[in-house]
Amino acid sequence: MTSEGSEWRFGARAMRWVVLGQPYILAVNRITVIALFCLLFRAAALWSGQAEEALEQGVKLHDAGKPKEAIREYNRAIKANPKLIEAYFNRGNAYFDLGLNQQAINDYSQVIRVSPNDSEAYSNRANAHRRLKRDDLALKDYTTAIKLSPDQAKNYVNRGGIYYDRQQYERAVNDFTEAIRIDPRDAEVYYNRGNSYFAIDKKEDAIKDYTQAIDLDPKLADAYYNRGIAYASMGREDKATEDFSEALKLDRKSADALYNRGLARAKLGQHEAAVVDYSEALRLNPKDPEATYNRGLSYLRLQRYDYAARDFSEVIALRPKHADAYIYRGLSRIYQRNEKEADADFQKAFQINPSLRKRLQSIIDEAKKDAQTKVP
Repeated sequence: MTSEGSEWRFGARAMRWVVLGQPYILAVNRITVIALFCLLFRAAALWSGQAEEALEQGVKLHDAGKPKEAIREYNRAIKANPKLIEAYFNRGNAYFDLGLNQQAINDYSQVIRVSPNDSEAYSNRANAHRRLKRDDLALKDYTTAIKLSPDQAKNYVNRGGIYYDRQQYERAVNDFTEAIRIDPRDAEVYYNRGNSYFAIDKKEDAIKDYTQAIDLDPKLADAYYNRGIAYASMGREDKATEDFSEALKLDRKSADALYNRGLARAKLGQHEAAVVDYSEALRLNPKDPEATYNRGLSYLRLQRYDYAARDFSEVIALRPKHADAYIYRGLSRIYQRNEKEADADFQKAFQINPSLRKRLQSIIDEAKKDAQTKVP
């Protein structure tokens, strides 16, 4: 029996990428009461007593997790003193917390009109733009925030996230690197740079970053998972298996981690263990044709032909144009002594993909000869 089927599919099917851990970070959720008093003192000449009292009440309500009520107080503060930019800024944060992104943008824009060097307003407006999928505007605002406050790591992280989404991976690496220079203790940034390195095929650098992320945050399951992907892509299935196992300790319901560990174990020739992983992955995600297909391949290697044929039939039910599933079901049926149905499967596969006939006919003939030598 040839081994080309499962080995040929291993690398591509193992790649189920995990998106960046933090697409963006809200720069300032709220102003603390202590900071508020400093702002009040600085702007005391402009504030009426009513505006001051309303702003303070708004901050307290916002800190208490009541953004709707806080907005009413910020409105009262702005009515009493329309030039009070702190009220616009805080109201923008409250709108952001409520998912009212355009209203947040309007308030941050008002702050920027009055105070064009306010980096936090640019940063928060960028976050709101990004929520609305206006990445061009978000990118511009993050860049301005970086120029105004070059030592704020969060803006490099967020701009790097946009570059990553745009597949501008070298730029993403540069921004994550700058964020790490400013704050070398943030596990998420190492994780994100690792993703970027992997995307440009710098797998050793990716592994180093995932490892650093794990050192900083041993409970970061995605770092174990993606490091496992990197190891698997380098043919280091033993290390990949270890990492997928660690990811599963942290997230026992990760069907993808089970699936990928099954692939790694199959590559190592551990087909019984691979079947267990595929089966558990299918318990969590019953309609995953790839897990069913690869379990069928492991059953075929274990000479459990009835189970293999059943799995390939399930794949065909889910994906009727899956030519390889017909081929492997046909091979299973040969060993079930059901040559007529096997030939029907091969013909169906050749109909879907005519190029398979020349490549696989000798394998089919070899399987038929091999089946004749086995005791029924």
